[in-house]
Amino acid sequence: MEPQPQPSSSKLSTSGRESVSAVVVAHNIGDATEQLSQNSSTLTRSDGQALRLLFAVDSRFPGLGGAESQALKLAIALREQGVDVEFVTPRVDKTQPLEETHHGFSVIRIDYPQIRWLGSLIVMFRFGRYLIANAGRFDAVHIHITHLMAAAAGFARARSKLPVITKISGFYEFEGGVLDPTTRFKPLNYLIRLGLKKVDFVQTISVQTREKLLDAGFSEKQIQFVPNGIDTRNPPEHPAQNDTLRIGYCGRLRDVKGVHVLLDGFAVLKGIYPDKHLQLVIAGSGETQAALQTQARDLGIDLDVDWLGTIEDTMSFYASIDFYVQPSFAEGLPNAVMEAMVTQRPVVATNIGGNNDLIDHDVSGLLFEVGDAQGLAQQLARFIEAPELARALATAGRALMEERYGFESVTRQLVELYREQ
Repeated sequence: MEPQPQPSSSKLSTSGRESVSAVVVAHNIGDATEQLSQNSSTLTRSDGQALRLLFAVDSRFPGLGGAESQALKLAIALREQGVDVEFVTPRVDKTQPLEETHHGFSVIRIDYPQIRWLGSLIVMFRFGRYLIANAGRFDAVHIHITHLMAAAAGFARARSKLPVITKISGFYEFEGGVLDPTTRFKPLNYLIRLGLKKVDFVQTISVQTREKLLDAGFSEKQIQFVPNGIDTRNPPEHPAQNDTLRIGYCGRLRDVKGVHVLLDGFAVLKGIYPDKHLQLVIAGSGETQAALQTQARDLGIDLDVDWLGTIEDTMSFYASIDFYVQPSFAEGLPNAVMEAMVTQRPVVATNIGGNNDLIDHDVSGLLFEVGDAQGLAQQLARFIEAPELARALATAGRALMEERYGFESVTRQLVELYREQ
C-alpha cells in the first residue's frame, strides 16, 4: 500500500527564459489575494461557522515522506486559523491502532487485508463507504497522494456531496503510479483513473506536474495550481561559526533521491579542498542506506559523513548546516528545499521540475544537471570561494518563501477550493 516509487559547466544558462513557475505562482496568488480582498470573511464556511475538513493520506501516516509531512503541517496551519481537520488513512502498519490522536488531530485508519488487488479494492470500498456515512460532518475532503482514496472519493462524490480535492504529491503518481502513461490500461489503474475523473479539483504543486496532468486528460478547470506551504514566521538562525563547513541533505534514502551522487560530489569537493574541514550531514533513512554507507567507505569519506537517521526537528537540522544539497532525479515540490530556503541556507539542487520551480539559478540558489557529481562539486565550490554569493542567494531564497509560499497565502487559496460546491 505504501507508495513505491560528462562534467557540465559550472554555469547553467537561463538566458532568454522567464521562470514559468514564477509566473504561474504569482498569477494564482494574485488571484487569491484579489478575491480575498473583496471578501472580508476569514477561513470559515459561508455561514460563518468553522470549516470542517477531512484530510485523507493515502500512505502510512504519520510517515517520513514529504507528502505526509506537508499534510500534517498544512493541517496545523489551518487549525491555527480556526479550521477543524480530521485525518483518515489506510492501516498500512498493523501495529498502529485503528484510531488515535496525533498532534491533537483525530486519525482514523481503514483496515484491509494486505493481499494484492483485493486489499486495494477493499480500501476503496471502505473509504467510499466512510465518506458517505460521515458526509454530514465535513465540508470537503482533501486527499494527499493521488491513488486509491482519491478514486474512491470520486466514485462516492455523487452520494457524499463532498467537494473532493486530490493532490499530486510528486513523481510517484507519474513514475509507476496511477498516472504513469505506461500503466494506464492495467485493470486497477484503469478503475482508479475512472474515479479520478469525477473529483472536483486536482491540486498540482509544480509547473511540470500541471503539464503532465493535461497530457493525462484532465481539464484546465480541474487542475488548480496551489503550491506546498511553509511557516515563514520564525526568523532564520545564523549557522554556528567554526572551522568545519557542514553540507546537509534531509530526506528518504532511495535511488531517486540521488544521495549516491551527493557522496560522489562530496568526494570530489574533498579533493579540491584537501585542507578544509568539510562534513557531510545526512538526515533520513531508507532502503539504500547500507549501500550508501558502503559507498562512503569505498570513497574514503566515511569519517566525514554524519548519518543522523530519521529526525523529528528538521528546523534545527537546517540551522546546523552551512549549505543544503538536493540531488534528486525527480521531485514534486520538495519540502526539504523549501525548509532550507526558509531557514536562509544556500541551496544547490538538480535542474529538474520541482527544484527549478523554487530555484532560479544564480538568483535564489544554484542548479546542476542530474547525476553530475562534478557539476555538484563545482557549484558547492562557488559557495566556498564566494561567501558573499552564498549569503545573497540564501537571502533571496528566504524572501521567495515569504512572498509566495507562506502558509497564509496557501491556506487561503485552498479554502477557496474547499468552499466550491
